[in-house]
Amino acid sequence: MKKFFHYTIVFINSFVLFGIFFSLISPFINPNLFWPISFFGLFFPVFVITLFIFSIFWFFYNKKYLWINLVLLILSVPYINRFVSIGSSDSTEKEINIMSYNVRLFNKWNWIDVKNIDEKIINFVNQEQVDIFCIQEYYNPKKDLNFNFIYSHIGLQRSTKEWHMAIYSNYPQINKETVIIDGEIMNNTCIFSDIVIDTDTIRIYNVHLASNFFNRNDIEFLSSPELEKEKIKRGIFGIIKRLKRSFESRGKEVNQIKKHIDKSPYPTIICGDFNDTPVSYAYQELGENKLDGFIESGNGIGATFTKIPFLRIDYILFDKQFSSSDFITHQGVLSDHRAISCKIKLD
Repeated sequence: MKKFFHYTIVFINSFVLFGIFFSLISPFINPNLFWPISFFGLFFPVFVITLFIFSIFWFFYNKKYLWINLVLLILSVPYINRFVSIGSSDSTEKEINIMSYNVRLFNKWNWIDVKNIDEKIINFVNQEQVDIFCIQEYYNPKKDLNFNFIYSHIGLQRSTKEWHMAIYSNYPQINKETVIIDGEIMNNTCIFSDIVIDTDTIRIYNVHLASNFFNRNDIEFLSSPELEKEKIKRGIFGIIKRLKRSFESRGKEVNQIKKHIDKSPYPTIICGDFNDTPVSYAYQELGENKLDGFIESGNGIGATFTKIPFLRIDYILFDKQFSSSDFITHQGVLSDHRAISCKIKLD
């Protein structure tokens, strides 16, 4: 019985080691070349926590099995910092306050049992004294929104009843365009504005990568999976099918957005909802040669999706010539995402 227990623990530990190894390489592999590896990146936090628990066990039980665990945990430290930050920096007077927020159509379909969410979001943003505001899943067919901004870029649309994106600012936007994806103008994937701030011009990208297409049953299953065999099977296969499609879609979008960013004549800041974790191809590509506001100046756990604990899928990334302070993951629940903001110094 003792040997059976020993070999069972060794087997599970070995599986976790393989899992965390593939997690570490998954951000460098395009999902369109091999989509299953993206699942390993998705479960990176689970692998790390499990491996840490096993390491404690081996420390007391048999240290010869401990060292390989420690090696993989040490290699994982840079990725762990993408989920839990202890960064900090002092605020200065020459900073711009940038916010990114997936507002989920301002609660158009009453997902949240709260009235007048659009007005509550507007009041919240105005109180935060934001200089540049990037909105994903923008929806406003009937009226002007009373944001305290002078300039705006509302993403191209075929109809005012469609949902799309927006960039608001207190600084002039001298050029406003939509990034073409697969030869089409996508009204909810990526827009950008060239913004003049004093004597500087920067380009702000507002990004909303392909959703994971989870329905209510998927979310309920992830939160509390049923123990019935058929429901587990149906839930798992449904989620895998939807994730495969979204992994591949994001891979295509990221490659084209990245090429556009690389050709920018101005320094860039990327805001948005990537619908993917910090251990993903999307984050790795868009974050190349960029700093992450959360890592640089955030504190604590950066979870931004309210439906699944610890899931961070919203980001503010910027060129290395800039610096940031006061990164905040705002805790108010007026959408299925939390707003994020930070102050960026351009000089």
